Amino acid sequence: MKILLLNAPTDNCEALVPPLGICYIAAVLREKHEVKLIDLDLEKDKMNYLGKIIANLRPRTVMISALTPEVENAYYIAKIVKSVDKETIVIIGGPHASALPQRTLEECKDIDIVVTGEGENIAKEICEIIENDGNFLKNIQKNLKGIKNIGFRKNDKVFLTKKEIKLVDVDALPLPARDLLKFNKYQGWGPKKGNPSTHIIASRGCPFNCVFCSEKVVFGRGNRRRSPKKVVDEIEILKNKYKVKEFSFYDDLFTANKQWVKEVCEEIIRRKINLPWKSLSRVDTIDLETLKLMKKAGCWLIFYGYESGSNEILKNINKMTSIEQGLKATAMTKQVGIKIFGFFMIGNIGETKKTIKETVKYIKKVSPDYTQIAIVRPDPGSPQYFQYKDELEKKHTSWKDYYAFHKDAQARLPIVGTDLTLDELIIYKEIGRFYSSKKTLFLNLLRNLIFNTKHFPEMFKKIYLPALSEKKFNQVFDN
Repeated sequence: MKILLLNAPTDNCEALVPPLGICYIAAVLREKHEVKLIDLDLEKDKMNYLGKIIANLRPRTVMISALTPEVENAYYIAKIVKSVDKETIVIIGGPHASALPQRTLEECKDIDIVVTGEGENIAKEICEIIENDGNFLKNIQKNLKGIKNIGFRKNDKVFLTKKEIKLVDVDALPLPARDLLKFNKYQGWGPKKGNPSTHIIASRGCPFNCVFCSEKVVFGRGNRRRSPKKVVDEIEILKNKYKVKEFSFYDDLFTANKQWVKEVCEEIIRRKINLPWKSLSRVDTIDLETLKLMKKAGCWLIFYGYESGSNEILKNINKMTSIEQGLKATAMTKQVGIKIFGFFMIGNIGETKKTIKETVKYIKKVSPDYTQIAIVRPDPGSPQYFQYKDELEKKHTSWKDYYAFHKDAQARLPIVGTDLTLDELIIYKEIGRFYSSKKTLFLNLLRNLIFNTKHFPEMFKKIYLPALSEKKFNQVFDN
């Protein structure tokens, strides 16, 4: 059976890394089916003639993966598919559909099936049924009633099947089908020590419960790890076949289990991989011994989610860390010579100008090598989204509002849990970015002075002056 898998594009987004989630599904399905995979983030012009591609390929099934900011583009893709052939079966998965399966089906009449959670085994099961029934859509209710964790449409009525925790055995999965994509077109994620730079998923899930995180609607609770041998087997393939010069562990929490991290690092050292790599961590899941071993194995950069410089805010978002733990982790990481990328957020539940000031001061004290200050996005599927669901539904006019990386003038993120407005948060974010890094400040100041002269006086007054002057900085956050 012909199956086309599509990664829905985000507007104005650069493709940094292969979409490994849908690559895993492609790898499972191609064991029995003819599979084609297109990442529309790589080739956005394909949206303009996607109908011709589908008409030429004539897939029996089209599967679409989409995050929240991409889901309206996924709806458009589904419409194109059905315009070519109404009998083509359209399936959608990913974090957004997993969080809101009924709403997804209600919003897009061209989607036949929603898969929630991890998709590999469910997609395989559905495709076997499709292949064996030439009138699948006519018999959809009968065909799918026994499959858990999905939603589907029959005669314009939406059905959701029973939810059940069915976690995938991550060690039994084939390697993701990177070969179906134009691998060398991806730029790599974050700061890089070499090109090509790519990523690997060595474990799934996180045992913590931060209120802003939506990953549990896909990966469930807890942390499942692949065997160190299989992890390093994949790294060797990336090095030898794809000629990567650097890689990153894209796991939600690479350091969830220190003994496993030790075994992975020892395997990397034993096989003399000799590639620089980076990973995501938490400030309370590392120690000096682990950091030293990670450094020896090639780790050059750790991403820490410090989030806030206020213990009150950290408690509000159920981060279960403290600023003291953050400072301790920072000191240890710098001691062993690993660089730090610090993630910080403003606009959290209970956020005030006072707590933002504490965060900005904290950033300066931590002094990470790289910093990202983001405005909180209440993703569907996160506890925060469901806590403020009614308010959010009134506030946003499009799922594209949830795109967090627009230029500030284009940002439309819905803000909940704080009395601060989006416009205020944008200004405070920029002040914080420049206050905590004078190098960044002066480079941006010079660039805007030359290329943005019309708006420079206002920008200087609102952003650059408070970042330069301690007195003006205090006036902004204390008034």
